Amino acid sequence: MRNISKLIVGILFSALVMSPSFAGEMTVTGGATATFTMNGDDDSQGRNIGISNELDFSASGELDNGYTWSYQVQLDTATTSNDDTKLVVGMGDLGTIGIFNTEGGLSQELHGVGALGAGYDYISPSAFSAGMDVSTYSNIQYHTPSGLLPLDAQVKVGYVPNMSATTQISAKESAAEASQATGRSMEQIALTMAPIDGLSLQADAVRTKDETGAAASVEPGVGANVGAKYTMGAITLGFVEGGYQAAVASGELAYYENTHWAVQYDVNDAVSVSYNMDKSEKNQRVAVAVGATVGTKTLTEMEQESWQIAYTTGGATIGIATADVTNADYTSGKDERQTVVSLGISF
Repeated sequence: MRNISKLIVGILFSALVMSPSFAGEMTVTGGATATFTMNGDDDSQGRNIGISNELDFSASGELDNGYTWSYQVQLDTATTSNDDTKLVVGMGDLGTIGIFNTEGGLSQELHGVGALGAGYDYISPSAFSAGMDVSTYSNIQYHTPSGLLPLDAQVKVGYVPNMSATTQISAKESAAEASQATGRSMEQIALTMAPIDGLSLQADAVRTKDETGAAASVEPGVGANVGAKYTMGAITLGFVEGGYQAAVASGELAYYENTHWAVQYDVNDAVSVSYNMDKSEKNQRVAVAVGATVGTKTLTEMEQESWQIAYTTGGATIGIATADVTNADYTSGKDERQTVVSLGISF
């Protein structure tokens, strides 16, 4: 991954040296989900009604040399501001180049199994430390063309030049200057393949790089995930195992070891049920105490068990999801629970 940034910039330059494009077309797609949520922990509880807004404004077209392009702006937060954008150029047999603002996730920590969504990604009263992803920042990526590699494999690489840029930056703007002590840039690579019918494999690796000339004691951030999903008839199984260590400029390290698995059963074309188990171990190094000769380490395992059921009819999906967490927020003895009843409509 040493020369990822040079490779991507070179491909981008080649892709942009081309003739003007033909007029494209714009479409609007999205969905609305209304939820009634009941949640609580050892100290509090609540009931809330919410409505999400998810709109994708997409435009696409073709260049006169046969290359394609697509542009997308997403609106999917509680505010009216756009929070994700991307511009992607398809270069046929040469692959795809893309420029993303808080988009283009490459992390493979989700197995994709769940009647309503994958485990803690759909419902979680606690915060899981699942790792790093280039989609948190403005990034540039290169994807190999589909069908080029054996076993229907595809490789995607991404590069973040500035980890201070965690929000959208408009053309010709710059992010605010900030300390880069815990990693100035990020590199990530993802691999997916489908060796046999019904089976998909996935993996990713990511690291940060400190480019400020800071002291050698600065620890870079690293992470990796590997997983699989297999569908046989009405049953789908998913499994992912990964690890993650955040970059630190000083102090003791904390790293996480995560395991996620799930099973989903499609009763018929309208009804699906699923079970997810998500575990995350936090390993916290503790500094050497006065009078001691070695440091110590504390380990806290957070575990979430969740059930989901979904019923789809006439373009609408009615769902119920429940989650129970032990050692929530990596706090020993803290339990949390959450139930979400939802109505989702796509358009």
